[in-house]
Amino acid sequence: MTDRYAQIAVLNGSPQHGTFTYTVPEGLLVRRGMSVVVPWRTRWAIGLILEVASRSEVDEPRQIERILDPLPLLTRRQLELAEWIASHYLAPIAACVMLFLPPGTPSRARASGSTFRPLVPSIPRTPKRLELDITRDRLRAVVADWPRSKKSRPAALLSRLADGHLSEAEAARELGGRRALDTWLGATAMASREGGQVRLAVDPDEARLAADALRRTASERRQLSMLRLLESGELDEAEARRRSGATASDIEFLVKAGHLRRFRQSMEAALPAPAEALPLTDEQQVAADAVIRSIAAPEGETFLLHGVTGSGKTEVYLAATQRALAAGGGVIVLVPEIALAPQTISRFEARFPGQVAVRHSGLSRSEAREQWRQVHAGEKRILIGARSALFGPVRDLALVVVDEEHEWTYKQQDPQPRYHAAAVACEMSRSWGVTTLFGSATPDVVSMARARSGQDRLLHLRDRVQSDALAAIPIPQPTVDVVDMREELAAGVRSVFSRELDTAISDALSRDEQVLLFLNRRGMSALVCRACGEAVECGRCSVAMTLHRPGPFLQCHECGERRPTPARCPSCFDERVGAMSFGTAQLEAEVRRRWGDVPITRWDRDTTSASGSHEALLREFAAGRSRVLVGTQMIAKGLDLPRVTVAGVVNADLSLRESDYRAPERTFQLLSQVAGRAGRGALGGRVIIQTYSPDHFAVAAAAAHDYDAFYGPEMRMRAELDYPPYGRLARLTVARSTIDEADAEAARVVRELTSLRDRTAGAVADVIGPAPANPARRRSQWRRQILLKGDDPVAGGGGGGGGGGRVVGGRGRGGGGGGGRGAARAR
Repeated sequence: MTDRYAQIAVLNGSPQHGTFTYTVPEGLLVRRGMSVVVPWRTRWAIGLILEVASRSEVDEPRQIERILDPLPLLTRRQLELAEWIASHYLAPIAACVMLFLPPGTPSRARASGSTFRPLVPSIPRTPKRLELDITRDRLRAVVADWPRSKKSRPAALLSRLADGHLSEAEAARELGGRRALDTWLGATAMASREGGQVRLAVDPDEARLAADALRRTASERRQLSMLRLLESGELDEAEARRRSGATASDIEFLVKAGHLRRFRQSMEAALPAPAEALPLTDEQQVAADAVIRSIAAPEGETFLLHGVTGSGKTEVYLAATQRALAAGGGVIVLVPEIALAPQTISRFEARFPGQVAVRHSGLSRSEAREQWRQVHAGEKRILIGARSALFGPVRDLALVVVDEEHEWTYKQQDPQPRYHAAAVACEMSRSWGVTTLFGSATPDVVSMARARSGQDRLLHLRDRVQSDALAAIPIPQPTVDVVDMREELAAGVRSVFSRELDTAISDALSRDEQVLLFLNRRGMSALVCRACGEAVECGRCSVAMTLHRPGPFLQCHECGERRPTPARCPSCFDERVGAMSFGTAQLEAEVRRRWGDVPITRWDRDTTSASGSHEALLREFAAGRSRVLVGTQMIAKGLDLPRVTVAGVVNADLSLRESDYRAPERTFQLLSQVAGRAGRGALGGRVIIQTYSPDHFAVAAAAAHDYDAFYGPEMRMRAELDYPPYGRLARLTVARSTIDEADAEAARVVRELTSLRDRTAGAVADVIGPAPANPARRRSQWRRQILLKGDDPVAGGGGGGGGGGRVVGGRGRGGGGGGGRGAARAR
């Protein structure tokens, strides 16, 4: 019997989790993975065939209209991985399938099925054609901004040209010749101020708080739409404006307000890199050989490369990549944030010229589709990018590299699916037989637990190497000094700089060296005692309680416990208890006040709003034109700056007092990464950490460059509280339009889940909460969160929180389901 029915994932923007049954017309040959046009309600939509069958359980299903692409877009392995993501993260299968499709694939139904074109860009584009397509992206944005009074006939023609409804020849004929068209195109290109990308200049949670205030006027609603759109990542400015409906003035307002920043991400390497391979150290060779043997084997392994900062992990990546290419395979390299990794792209492009493609949301639609086509056609065999690059169509994939695997940016928050790229990479290794290499100087403790238990293979790089030499020469770790700010306060020091840091900066500047000053602004508003350094903690959760205003009062964002704000420290009874607040602009002003006209580079949301600003600031500092680099977390991520000899952490307590059980881990990682920026060249280096908690194990371990000194106490704490890797967590978020409705619904969900747990021997051990989510209000919705803890909280909790909530991802492997890398790993 022939296959007359197809199960199809319909790309209609709907949150539906299942597939839909359609009839296959007589004479139409279909296969799994094919793209088709199908009727959807009163419109048409694109669908992906997941299964074909000879029988249907649906009465009188509708019929497939036509096939879009003659060959399957998704392979069997990709379809199975999409289904795994949908199951593991409780996500709609259509959203999971979309991850693998070419950029710009329509995700909404349309009135006419004939408007859908084949998804695969099969015709190679010349540079001239590519340039024209990019111009069209800008045309849409610019023409849309022109006032109605100026919507002349040329403007209407240009708008039709931008949307692809008019050819260049037709537009030229209508305008009176090619010269007239060129004149209008040139004027429009000049009017387009962006030509680059935009991204949030603040954390997503802060952006949501800003968005909540934008909903009154039409312009505010457009700005709100733009902020929501960029929560999922950076975008080409023209594309972001087209999708959000925002105007140039809207974006300008958001940039000036500090909510957005502009930048230009060149597809070329931003910094020079040596083309010749450096001789590997003995440790690097051992690590590279292990990965190379796995690439040659039928079944790939999963590796965790634990290498101290500056140990040359990238050289191991390059050696493994060379072997994979020599065997005819392809390689995917994931980096935490593409705008902050020009050195990685530069080094791969220099070693493998013409083989590197880039994928991230900062590319225009035309650039992204062309990069996708080159990879799909096998013209480029290395794909480097942020988390979405994991789903690129790399041929004969042999190796996946996840650099800085501990970074939270590998977790997709919104929109669905809320996957963690590291967890998906692990599943690819397991089901596809692909070698996967995770690298970090400060591995996620759950990653380390897997490696030490034998689930993954652990490799070590214990020695630092000189990064600016012609050969890999071992060099010592920088000296780290911890300054107790309680003692500075007692000695009458009121400056943000301790006496020790002040002297170190002065000495470095006198030697014409460079200084890096790090300020972590992601910390929650915890109450910290200036006398003893202790924060007010929740007695049930061992996390710092958060200060809420008005009130004021303290509340735990894990379990919801609330208590009044104390007038004295509960530990030492001193009255000097308060929240800490200090920004990079103030820090820059303090540097100028203390050291006069020393050239300073400030790297934060305010200074990186212009196109190309990231690369310009990095080049300026790397060239020595600036002496002091002041910044937030961006300056801690993978920058190789050999002339930096002093790195100062202004206040280590901000991240340490976050209302999250992972606060010690994040603090250790941040301090270790910042310490790794100093002393990477022949000049050596020194790191000074200022803190009110010098005895905290995370601070002490980072100062000693001792991962094990952090890992041991952290694992004991997690074992005591059944936190990952000893248990699994899932977070349910309830959102309602009023506080009372949110509280009532959250309470109902807790009752149902508690009853379900008590009635069954399920996998949920604890139902914790409800408590305010972070942020407590978003998009006019009041939010409450519930934590499920157990062996398999998603299955045990019914997966949806009684219908009143939704499973969302925490920053861990497994995200929405709390699941880990593979079946055995969780957060």
